Amino acid sequence: MTSLLHIIPVVINAVFAALVAVLLTRVQKSVKGLTAILLATALVSCTKEGDVIYLPDPADMAKTSPLITVVYDPDALGDRSYNDLIYQGVEEAAMKNGLRTLQLSPSSMEEGEDYLESLFSRLSQASDTVRRLIIVTTPAYDAFLRKNSHRLESNKYVDLLYLESDSPLPDKGSTLFLQYYGAMYEAGVIASAFVSHGHVIGANPENKPVHDAIQGFSDGFLADYFKNDTKITTNYIGEKVNEGFVIEDSVAIGMLYKQYSKNRIVVPVCGGASNTFYRMIETFESYNAENRFFYMGIDQEKSSIFCFMSAVKHIDQVVEMCIGQWLSEKGMPKHQTFGLESGYTEMVLKPFTEDVKKELQDNFPEAVSQKIHAEALRKEAEYEK
Repeated sequence: MTSLLHIIPVVINAVFAALVAVLLTRVQKSVKGLTAILLATALVSCTKEGDVIYLPDPADMAKTSPLITVVYDPDALGDRSYNDLIYQGVEEAAMKNGLRTLQLSPSSMEEGEDYLESLFSRLSQASDTVRRLIIVTTPAYDAFLRKNSHRLESNKYVDLLYLESDSPLPDKGSTLFLQYYGAMYEAGVIASAFVSHGHVIGANPENKPVHDAIQGFSDGFLADYFKNDTKITTNYIGEKVNEGFVIEDSVAIGMLYKQYSKNRIVVPVCGGASNTFYRMIETFESYNAENRFFYMGIDQEKSSIFCFMSAVKHIDQVVEMCIGQWLSEKGMPKHQTFGLESGYTEMVLKPFTEDVKKELQDNFPEAVSQKIHAEALRKEAEYEK
C-alpha cells in the first residue's frame, strides 16, 4: 500500500501545476489592468531617478513635488539618439528644479496608449494640488491626443507637452516642433562637394520630422552647388508613423548594399536604427579604403574616418527650456517651432582625417560657408510657409 507521505507531494505538485496553467491563460487578459494598477501606483511612488517603476524611497522628495511623466515610442529609450536626448533633458531639468520624473518606454503601441489612457483617466479626476506635466515624445500618439486632450481641462494642475507636432492641439496642451529642414539642407549642400550619390534611409514616409529632414537634405544635395552631377536614392525601413526606428543587421546590410556605389554618403534618418547603419559601415567599409564612402551623423554628433558631418537636434536643451516655461508663472505657449535660426538644430563639421579637413577648408572658406548657411535659413523659412 502506497504511503500517504508519498501521495501528498504528488497531489500538491499537480494542484500547483493546474494553478499555474490557469494563471498563464489569464495573463494576457490581465495585462491592461496590471498596467493601469502599476502606473497608478507609480504616479505617487516613483523616484527622481526617472525609471519606469520604483518603490517609494524614504529619503526621496516629498510627494507634493511637481511630477513629469514622459511617454515614448515603443522601445525607444536606449536609442543613443533623439529619445535618449529627451531623457537627459528631462532628468537635467528635474535635478535643477527639484522635480520627480516618471519615464515610460512601452513595449508596444497598445501599451503606450494604455499608459496614456491611465494617465488621462486618473489625472482628470485627481483632487490634489500636485503639479504634473505629461510629455509625449512622438506623433505616433497623435490621434489619441487630439481626441482626448480635452479631458485634462478639468484639472488646472495638469499640463501636456506634445513634441514634434507642427499643429496645435484643439484643447488643453502645448505643442512643439523642431524643424530639421534647414540643417539638413545645409548638410546636403556640403555633402555634394564630396560625393555624387546621396543614399537616404528613412524610418517611414508618414513621420513628418523624418519627411522634412529627408526633403531638406535632398533639396540641398540636388542643388548641385559644386556641379558634381548629384543623384539621390531614398529607401524606407517601415511604412507606418511609428515604424522603422529599429532594424536587424541583416536587413540593414541588404539596404546598404542593394544600392551600392563607391562614391556616396549614407544618411540614416531613422532614430535608433541609424546606429546599426553606422556600425555596418564602420565594419565593412574599413576593408574598402579605395571607396569614397561616408555616412552622416543624425541627431547627435558623430566623427570617424567615415563621418565628417552631422545634423544635430538639441532636443535635450529644448525640453529643458520647455520645462522651465512650465514652471514659470507665464507657462508654456500654445505652440512653438524652432529651427536652424534658433540654434536648436545645426549642421556640425568634425573632419576626422587631414585629407577631409583640407577639402573642407578648400571648398568652404568662411565667405562660402556663410553664404550656404544664409541660403539654408532662407530655404527653411520658405519651406515652413
